[in-house]
Amino acid sequence: MKKLLHLINLRDESGGALVFVAIFLVALLGFAAIAIDVGRLYTEKSKLQKALDAAVLAGAQGLRTSETRAREIAETISDENDFKVSGSELTFPTGDSIKATKKVNVPMTFAKVIGINDVPVSATAAAKVAPLTKASGIAPIVIDEKNIPSATVLNCGETNPGTLQGNCGYLQSSASNIREGLENGATYEVGKTVWTDPGGSVGQVDQAVEYLIKSDSDKPHCQSASTADNLCKRVITVVVIEEWKDVNGKEVKGKSELKVKYFASYWLEKYEDKKLYGHFIKMIAPGEIGSGTGIGEYGLYGVKLIE
Repeated sequence: MKKLLHLINLRDESGGALVFVAIFLVALLGFAAIAIDVGRLYTEKSKLQKALDAAVLAGAQGLRTSETRAREIAETISDENDFKVSGSELTFPTGDSIKATKKVNVPMTFAKVIGINDVPVSATAAAKVAPLTKASGIAPIVIDEKNIPSATVLNCGETNPGTLQGNCGYLQSSASNIREGLENGATYEVGKTVWTDPGGSVGQVDQAVEYLIKSDSDKPHCQSASTADNLCKRVITVVVIEEWKDVNGKEVKGKSELKVKYFASYWLEKYEDKKLYGHFIKMIAPGEIGSGTGIGEYGLYGVKLIE
């Protein structure tokens, strides 16, 4: 009996340890495989979401023209990001919004061992356009609503080209002068008070316009109002008021203020003979948007993701 116990105590247990290590390594490799496949799912989901976000943000800008144009833009942008949306994947819940939904199958690597060849992932994005209620980079120029879109002279040069005395539609702003205001813009908000800045400011306006036009000299699309966009320096946004009446210097007779009604964009053509020439263009720009619905004709619109 003692001999038998002695033999048992001398038993070699190294084989059991090897089995344990082998099992541990298999489990470890399994977890690593799962992590790799899950990581791939996360990456593809993120890429899909970004592609849809970009598609609806770009497509929403086309809503100012038509749903057809919005669809064309969204399809192009999504295709460029390798996740083209088309057909029923693009919808228009309202006249001022666009929505994209897409599902793709992501091929697995290690999950194939247990019979899972691919896993579906989906994403949804929606964007809306609405009138801007507050924005920065606004030129300190005020336009009477009735002059949009036909008027091409943006200052008082059309009515008083000789002396440019009185008020020429320039605004006071946080900028140190009219030139800085035209070149860099300022922040304005719909419904808020604006004060006019009298005088022609000929030299400052001339220098500012020359700077803005020269800044776009290497951008072919900026040379025409029909192709220019908000990346062009010579495209400016101005303040629109309901009526330009009884304004004299910094004061408004019978009132003490002018109020911002909305914003509009213009492509600057030139500054000549004390006249600032520009052409109205429809535009989408960054800034805060309101809750208004519908697509108007002349106001400056903004776009944001809503889903």
